[in-house]
Amino acid sequence: MARYFIGLMAPPAVQAQLADFTAAIQASLPAAHDFKVSWTAPEDLHCTLLFVGHIDDEQHLAHEMHRVASQLESITVTIHGKTHWLGRNSLVLAATGAEQAGTTFVEELGHLSSDRWTGRRPFYGHVSLGRVRPVPIKGNDIFAGHAVEPITWTADRVHLVKSRDGHTSSRYQSVAQARFGG
Repeated sequence: MARYFIGLMAPPAVQAQLADFTAAIQASLPAAHDFKVSWTAPEDLHCTLLFVGHIDDEQHLAHEMHRVASQLESITVTIHGKTHWLGRNSLVLAATGAEQAGTTFVEELGHLSSDRWTGRRPFYGHVSLGRVRPVPIKGNDIFAGHAVEPITWTADRVHLVKSRDGHTSSRYQSVAQARFGG
């Protein structure tokens, strides 16, 4: 069964900049390292506003996403700072500007999320660059601390995205979109 999230998909120009950034990180790694790195495909780069998980009624979720998006204005998203760890093994960059939208989606639709922590912690906008196993030991971390020049875009729509089954390079498929403000 597919998993869903509501998020802001990075436009092609941002995808290209982040692909160059991750390629530079990859090029800086020692030739003989023991890490398994799964970089996020450029077309999958996004800022999640609400993780939903498994749901049986995609149409209802899309309808509710449209309802909430109509209440919000376009968002200026800025990706910036240094790479850092989020969760068990996700290498991320901060993405600011989506705090109000993320908080609104959590307040309005958080009851649909399978994440038990939804609504119990503040919204944290970020873009996941990839997953690394095992996570490096502090003090010998070759992934965290890479600085990116700020990358900004205006998001005028939100996407309902589901995970793809199979072994394609892209893990996600946008199944519905809603413009902010109507």
